[in-house]
Amino acid sequence: MSGEIAYIEDEKDVAEFVTYFLEKEGYRVLHFFRGEDFLKEMERLSPQLILLDLMLPGIGGFEVFHHIRAHPRYRNTPVIMLTVKDDPMDIVSGLEMGADDYVTKPFHPRELLARIRAVLRRASNLPSGGKPLQVGDLVLFPEKLTVEVHGTTIPLSLREFRLLEFLVRNRGKVVSRQQILDEVWGEDAFVTDRVVDVYVAHLRRKLGTLGQQIVTVRGVGYSFEPS
Repeated sequence: MSGEIAYIEDEKDVAEFVTYFLEKEGYRVLHFFRGEDFLKEMERLSPQLILLDLMLPGIGGFEVFHHIRAHPRYRNTPVIMLTVKDDPMDIVSGLEMGADDYVTKPFHPRELLARIRAVLRRASNLPSGGKPLQVGDLVLFPEKLTVEVHGTTIPLSLREFRLLEFLVRNRGKVVSRQQILDEVWGEDAFVTDRVVDVYVAHLRRKLGTLGQQIVTVRGVGYSFEPS
């Protein structure tokens, strides 16, 4: 058994086909037709990954995703969004919210399987813990996925933490957007460098006055420059 996947999809034929295919590949699939059904069962579940259709009846997919990320146990559970929407801004919006990937319908099941495996590979590469990393008034705690700014603890998503850690460990150096994508998202990621800019903007807001230490190098990428 490859792991448990929670799958939220209201189209019966699509759901049955995807469930059948993934179960043949060794996954245990827990299917829900509505977002409300999944939210009611969240407490008793521990999926390795969530497949979330955005065009759902009742509570929409984006709202379901908001509830997922607001739940402490699901803060770092990988989520792949599924939708017929293929507008670039819709894709960016989903990734801005913290989705791990975005697949547009119709899709080939082999493509979906590749995306699932890629996301799970990246998710398994969690920060290994160890000593806190401190630079001035900024302290990173790998085991907790938190950062301390002027003594105030701020929780980060897994990807936000990886991005900040990568910048801090390479402080004083210019790193390109592609280097960031390869390190933080992985070489098999299906995202663009626009997503890097979005995540940097989120980090700057969370870090407050220390956010200015993430310096934009026009046309190249970013550099972390401690005060």
